[in-house]
Amino acid sequence: MATLTATPQQLISANPQIAAFGNPDNFIEPVFPGQILNQYAFLVDISERVHTREMAITNVLATAGIGMWTYGIYSKKFHLCPVASSFLGMKGSSTFGLGVLMQKLVQWNQKHVLDTAKTACRMQQEFEAELHINTANGCYGRWLKITGKLYCSDGLAMKMMGTLTDITAAKQEELRKNDLMAFLNHELRTPLSTIKLYIQNTARVARMENNKSLEDKMLKADQQTVSMTQLINNFLTLSQVQDAKLSLQKSHFDLSELLEDVTTDMMVLYPDRKFKVKEAKEIWVTADYDKLVQVLVNYANNAVKFSPVKSVITLGCQMVSGEAIVTVQDKGRGIKEADQKLLFCRYSRIHHEKTGGAKGYGLGLYLSREIVESHGGAVGVNSEYGKGATFYFKLPVK
Repeated sequence: MATLTATPQQLISANPQIAAFGNPDNFIEPVFPGQILNQYAFLVDISERVHTREMAITNVLATAGIGMWTYGIYSKKFHLCPVASSFLGMKGSSTFGLGVLMQKLVQWNQKHVLDTAKTACRMQQEFEAELHINTANGCYGRWLKITGKLYCSDGLAMKMMGTLTDITAAKQEELRKNDLMAFLNHELRTPLSTIKLYIQNTARVARMENNKSLEDKMLKADQQTVSMTQLINNFLTLSQVQDAKLSLQKSHFDLSELLEDVTTDMMVLYPDRKFKVKEAKEIWVTADYDKLVQVLVNYANNAVKFSPVKSVITLGCQMVSGEAIVTVQDKGRGIKEADQKLLFCRYSRIHHEKTGGAKGYGLGLYLSREIVESHGGAVGVNSEYGKGATFYFKLPVK
């Protein structure tokens, strides 16, 4: 048995093309046993071994209905195994360019997928995204989950490789649930508005007749209808966020007026709290008025939950460095630093030793973040445990 003993300089002298593979100083002497017939045999052997290993992985994944794909950085071609090809409506293994894949994707889905992959490549991380594939029939189309990673050699990007999984059934079920939620939310609004109108009229009559007991009961009932309306708004917004279809109906308005309107409503809903507005200078923004009301009401409700009776809740807005900053400050128990990181996450709720946690679904602050970020803004909180909290959101002023 023999091994390759030629030096890097001898190899390059015999075949100058080998210099294209890199600096000869980085050459590593191969240790494969056996007679080497030419200077590239070890490179071919490595390629064959890698290909064999990839094929074995592909075959194992195929038994689970998972497809494999690769993208050559220099060839600029995708190669899909038979399973992955079938997901795109092709037969057998297939090779094609990026343009063909883009034609397969639903228009609104294209940019998100490309941005996700590019960001992962820059950060040298794995990525995961959902592909919405156009199909000739079926109103939902086909949904695929794609995973991938960029692979490099000697610091040079060589190829991307990953998997494709058909998630159509799960996605269709999710969409059906979201559609049902949106339908119920819309249908509940009309009877709820009628109930609210009757309650307010009854409360007004009770006030005229000096029937304090009935008036108080009607005001409490009215408070519950407002809470239900807020809950419906939150779930409707959630279904829009999940479908990536959160639409904004923008108009030009003064933020200070929005604060005054919300504060007036809060004073009626929570007579056992003191609401006030400060620093409400005239600040004009172009935004979705109703969506920002939803954010501010979520903040105010949160302040009510975690502050004592008769305490003061202060709303304010001001301009700082070209941004409008809206704040809601309470005198409650405050928020621990570890909990602050989770506040705006989906379904997160803070546990308190005395209360065991407030009631709710943990959606208000999460949806507030989604609404504000869809405006190009940001949300946050400043708090010291035991000394209250100030929730805020920032909006660009154009």
